[in-house]
Amino acid sequence: MAFCKQIGAGGNHLVVATANGRKLGEGRHLKLCEKELAGIVRQYQALPAAQRQGRLDDPGKAAPPKRPVPDPPPGGLVIRGFCTYMKAGDDGKINRTQRFYYNENPDRWAAETQSDMLWLTEAEWSSLIPDDPQTGAKVHVAVTITQRFYSTIGIDYMEGSVNSLTPRDTSMTLTVKSVTSDLISMRLDGYGRMGKELTDGSRQNGRTRGCELRTLGLINYNRKLKKIARFDIVGIGKAWGNKMNYIRREIRGEDYPWMYGIACELVTGDSALDRTPPYNLLHYGSAGPYFARDKK
Repeated sequence: MAFCKQIGAGGNHLVVATANGRKLGEGRHLKLCEKELAGIVRQYQALPAAQRQGRLDDPGKAAPPKRPVPDPPPGGLVIRGFCTYMKAGDDGKINRTQRFYYNENPDRWAAETQSDMLWLTEAEWSSLIPDDPQTGAKVHVAVTITQRFYSTIGIDYMEGSVNSLTPRDTSMTLTVKSVTSDLISMRLDGYGRMGKELTDGSRQNGRTRGCELRTLGLINYNRKLKKIARFDIVGIGKAWGNKMNYIRREIRGEDYPWMYGIACELVTGDSALDRTPPYNLLHYGSAGPYFARDKK
């Protein structure tokens, strides 16, 4: 925090600095594009090593944070999700489509794929594994898991700081595909309907948001290690509303409602990046507490 304050980093802007706190590109409004940063990279490379590298203070003297960042639940599952815009082509295939920030700006740049995390407790992911696995057996995923999934990383969060959407209707079913002494492989099928329903007035009504998403996935459970070894989910959906499509929206498109896609993968949780808390665990949890009690 002290380093960020020293270099003036905070809010929605870009700052470039060396590890010892020297700002580069001073006085310029920087953008995340090559023509803006190429000169600053050359400036950095021309500095003596002593001016590029920082010196770490004694970590034992570090003050504890005023608001500690939470850790993933012990024995839990850490899932990384990705979100991007999609579009159906003339051949019927659905592909990623490029959208731009502030399309009318001659210096516009492409909107990046966004990422967020999903945390499941040990009890939650354990509930996904059938007690007596047989090919064709089904597991209906608990509503607490499905609602957390769809309301946080099953929505369109390409605009960045996006609050969760209250789920209207969600479902996830696991079907056992194969069983061996080492592995249980399960297919996931599901859908989620979140936020406000799509109506003729959705585009005009202020702060209206909604989306629907269909998901498919594959979950593998390693029976010998007693842990989930694979958690792959993809989804295609449509989103709508005035809040996410008003006239001054940063990322605009021609289609309404617009198409988006998600993809999820299992991560180890060992690195600091993998341990980043889910956005709606810390901010804007409109759908309610992140770890809600079981609903009967």
